[in-house]
Amino acid sequence: MLIRTFKSQEKDNFFLWIPVLLGTGIAFYFGMTTEIPVWTGLTCVIISGVTTYYLRDYYIAYLSTIALTIVFVGFSSAQLRSYYVDTNILPYSFGPAVIQGRIAQATPTEKGVKIVLDNLQIARLRADHVPSTLRLHVNSTKNQVRTGQWVKARAMLKPPPQPSSPDGFDYQRHAYFQKIGAIGFSYGAVTILKETPGGFLSLFDDLRLSIQERISQTFHEDDDKDIKALAIAFLTGNKNVIDEATHETVRISGLAHLLAISGLHIGLVSSIAFFSIRLILAYIPNMALRYPIKKWAAVGAILAALFFTLLTGASVPTVRAFIMCAVVFSGILLDRKAISLRTVALAAIVILLTYPESLLGASFQLSFAAVTALVAFYENRKTDFNSFAPVRYVKEIFNSSLIASGATMPFAAYHFHRIALWGIGANLLAIPITVFWVMPFGLLSLALMPIGFEYFPLMVMGWGIESLLWVAQQTAELPFAQLSIEAISTGSLILITLGGIIVCFMTGPLRHTGIAVLMIGLSFNLFNQTPDILINGDGKLSAIHQENGHVLMSQMRNSSYTRNNWLKRWGEMDTAAQTYDQLLDCDQQGCRYLHKSTQQVIFNRQSLALREDCQNADLLITPLNSPLNCPKPHHIIDAHDLKTKGAHAIYFNEGDIHIVSVKDKRGQRPWTVYGD
Repeated sequence: MLIRTFKSQEKDNFFLWIPVLLGTGIAFYFGMTTEIPVWTGLTCVIISGVTTYYLRDYYIAYLSTIALTIVFVGFSSAQLRSYYVDTNILPYSFGPAVIQGRIAQATPTEKGVKIVLDNLQIARLRADHVPSTLRLHVNSTKNQVRTGQWVKARAMLKPPPQPSSPDGFDYQRHAYFQKIGAIGFSYGAVTILKETPGGFLSLFDDLRLSIQERISQTFHEDDDKDIKALAIAFLTGNKNVIDEATHETVRISGLAHLLAISGLHIGLVSSIAFFSIRLILAYIPNMALRYPIKKWAAVGAILAALFFTLLTGASVPTVRAFIMCAVVFSGILLDRKAISLRTVALAAIVILLTYPESLLGASFQLSFAAVTALVAFYENRKTDFNSFAPVRYVKEIFNSSLIASGATMPFAAYHFHRIALWGIGANLLAIPITVFWVMPFGLLSLALMPIGFEYFPLMVMGWGIESLLWVAQQTAELPFAQLSIEAISTGSLILITLGGIIVCFMTGPLRHTGIAVLMIGLSFNLFNQTPDILINGDGKLSAIHQENGHVLMSQMRNSSYTRNNWLKRWGEMDTAAQTYDQLLDCDQQGCRYLHKSTQQVIFNRQSLALREDCQNADLLITPLNSPLNCPKPHHIIDAHDLKTKGAHAIYFNEGDIHIVSVKDKRGQRPWTVYGD
């Protein structure tokens, strides 16, 4: 009876679980600490697929084996993607050196331009150490740099940075799948050697630069720099030009999603194109009466969405939104209803099979969490068209903001360690401004740019952006506009995600199990322990998190990014950190810290004090090489450990000391770089 009930209620929903099963296999691949032969995953797919075929008459066994096959497909897609990318990473810091290469991508920033170079020639560097591509930050340029140019620069290079803590964001992995094997900065401007055609996609790079120039010419005053930056972000997808203070204000107010080109923007572009084309064709009687102009408009909407997707850089949320948009308008072409969870699942399947590494990114998780929750809520819900239209609209905006905020909150807390409390109220004002004011006039300006009539619509768009910034500023200044929270454990996030998926996908009594799983995930995080001490990879910065919430830093001069990252992970962004010299027993030789468990930690600074510290420390931390004879410490973290294992986290557990390094968490993978 139970099996029959399950069959009747959930068999049609199995398609929705395919991206979940794919994601499980992908997560398993990225969670490993060693690489295995590339044929392993494919072999498992073949074996499980054959087993599924022979068990097709046994429902439970068949369902289990087909689920396992999909998991192996996800694992294999990640493994093959890693093998295909095969980025060569610079193994050590190098330079200054003369670099020649071709500009594959050029992105203007607030303080210069970021360029990605391929076809590299680097003086004095071994051929097998030359990275596949490198990203260079240029503060000044004598000429306008564009995709396809061959340039020369003198620059300092280093590998993409390791995580700042064992559970921190892995930028090396992120850069590996973007084929970036080194990062650096140039000394002075780059010299343009020659220009060559950059290919089809370079046309969009040039178009983005051209649009940015037109916007800059319209908003040329210093007072308009924030308006100009947001206009560029809305129309080209380039957020690097936004001032960090402005970006932070938008994040605190809960409006950062408006700057990420995603479903809202692609939906507007396609909708405006659809209704405009259909309206124009409807005024031509012969065409309107004889031809399917609605379907023609749907094709035009798909092409407009594709153009805007490529124009804005084709990020994961944008690609997801385009796939869903294409499916929706394909439904019009096929005379079918297309807005459903199956549409969302199809978009997820395409992205996971094409870019499996996107599963681990905040962009993928936030965008799919929001759209899945919204579609699940509205899919079978009927709109009351008898109610007063403005009231209905405000109610729907409130519902959408509440659902999207609730769905994305765990992922925002996991990745960014903060929650915007007043985001729902800000969105009630900001979304209508964006939908009816900013984007329509922005798109009109794009349409008029070829004939040079973009000034007026850009100015009107600027007034809308000014209103948007006012909403963000007023919201950010409210009390408790943002809450900092401790890092959420990965296990807790997995359970919360699974619970949310069950609630959205299941029907009948099975849906209530999702709420139980979600609550278990929330309570599971109560047992999550954060590090008591953190040390970065070069040993120049360390920090202590005390039980009273105070954070002590070894120094406040350098490594500001790492310091802020640690404060976020501890949920102490609103707390002013103090230095060791202020509260610990310190001298020129180092500092001593006595934990409540009576374990004595010594942070050594000078080689002259190493022998004495070896006699007194339970845990010795030094950026130097420790002596061969160092009997007292139970644990030693020295230069060799930091160089070969990366950043370290230290936990005090009932008198015992537990140490975890970046290498312990990541292992040795194609994208990992450690010192020798």
